Amino acid sequence: MGFRWFNLVGFGMLLFALFLNEVVYLNVWYDFNFSVIVPAVMYLGVGLWLSLWGGPRRQNA
Repeated sequence: MGFRWFNLVGFGMLLFALFLNEVVYLNVWYDFNFSVIVPAVMYLGVGLWLSLWGGPRRQNA
């Protein structure tokens, strides 16, 4: 099984999340803005799902 385009998109999202981590942390810590946590967790979930997903299975005839 090789890498597909959505796996690379997922890895890119997870790498970008490393940079977003500081923004989310500072926003939650200093402003007590917990509404940022839900989209951040969803973003990480989608990135993880895309990076691990094997894609649609082909049916054998």
